[in-house]
Amino acid sequence: MQRITVIGLSGSIRSNHNHFKTLNQMIVKAKDRAEFTTLLKNSDYVYSNTDIALSVALLGAKQNDADVKIISLTDLFRHRNEKLYENLTEMVTVNDIEELDTLSIDQEHLKNISNDINKADGIIMGTPVYFGDRSSVANKILQLTSIQNQLRNKAIGVVSVGAKRNGGQETAIIYTLYEVLMQGSIITGNGPKTAQYGGTVVAGDSGMAIEDNFGMDTSYGTGKQVSQLSKILKAGQEKSGGSPRVIFLLSMDTPEKKYNKILDEYISRQQELTNYETVDLTDKNIYRCIACNVCPSVTVKKRKESEVSPYTCVIQTEKDYMKELRLKLIDADVIIIVGVNSNENLTYRYQAFMERTRFIRREDFELTNKVITSLLINDVGSMHNPIFGVKVVTSFIRHNTFMTTPLQIMMHNNTIIREDSLDDSFPNFKQILNGRKMVQPIKVSYKATGYANKSLDNSETKRQ
Repeated sequence: MQRITVIGLSGSIRSNHNHFKTLNQMIVKAKDRAEFTTLLKNSDYVYSNTDIALSVALLGAKQNDADVKIISLTDLFRHRNEKLYENLTEMVTVNDIEELDTLSIDQEHLKNISNDINKADGIIMGTPVYFGDRSSVANKILQLTSIQNQLRNKAIGVVSVGAKRNGGQETAIIYTLYEVLMQGSIITGNGPKTAQYGGTVVAGDSGMAIEDNFGMDTSYGTGKQVSQLSKILKAGQEKSGGSPRVIFLLSMDTPEKKYNKILDEYISRQQELTNYETVDLTDKNIYRCIACNVCPSVTVKKRKESEVSPYTCVIQTEKDYMKELRLKLIDADVIIIVGVNSNENLTYRYQAFMERTRFIRREDFELTNKVITSLLINDVGSMHNPIFGVKVVTSFIRHNTFMTTPLQIMMHNNTIIREDSLDDSFPNFKQILNGRKMVQPIKVSYKATGYANKSLDNSETKRQ
């Protein structure tokens, strides 16, 4: 298999592109994070915190067999009038403000960066946090990639930096991930041990990011995940194979099964879909999670060790559907979670199902590298569940999965007025399925971060 390339796009307004050649050299030279930290601290130049977080993410990608490069977007957007910046102590006139706020595009650098994006297998976006969102520079590059359709089929992850813990890093990442999903990319989070959205770094003063060990862990993990997804996508291009097994989980419906019928009709129109199953969760009895301190249950796990695929949730009653559902999820290649945004009176199973997947995640991420997406049956004008797609992304990326573009069936007066074809997503489904067969399994371990009881922290499982 050919080597993969992962690039980092720094949306830091503090970035100085003149020092990025040296920064790239440090990333390539460093054998590990400790050596990179030493090189960084011995540098004559103090890099922005976003640049540091992004560099550590690229180091993680490099350690997972990727060729890497960090790129400053200040090359592209010449938004500073240096003379004005020298005189900021003076009164700024209206005309000066126009100069300060300009984001004119340097066409030469646009061509260079576009070439880098087109050649890259994976991309890690880096941004500081502004009120829980990304920088104007990071936003502008996504406007350009959307116009030029450059992110389709790319592996994408995000790292963000805020001055405070819980300072908006997660929302900045979520907004960015959801937007690149809409541009056709495949997204991933930061992988175990926390398996959350991406790199979340705490740092205010320039250069302080390297002191946030937890943030550096999440950034490094993001790089590893993006490179792993990139390798799978690359390998999947080189191999053809069978049809992915798809499972549809209808998580809400009316008592009359109105949306079940709509889903069945939608499925019948998908030409690529040949190997699938539909599960109507509204017909199933799913017990609520009881939030055990130790999950999965140590007692149950020991009792079930003789089973080929042990079911380790403490809820063991045969009346509960999760034991059967777990096997279906493990057997699937693609999981499509179906929701409804409607004014109808709905039976609602999504929340109970979502919270009960807790033990699946904690069993060393049993859904690792599976494709998950959402399908929203959306009645125009209803505001009862409009962000279902966002909820699925933010919950199920935590299972160490890959997420593809959310789908919608839009309805008005009981008539379908537009729908996203599942056939458009099938090339990604097949690519990931075939690539996973070609790439070596990875060791995955859940660590009970935030919990005192570490009974299961020594477990480790290889996941394909």
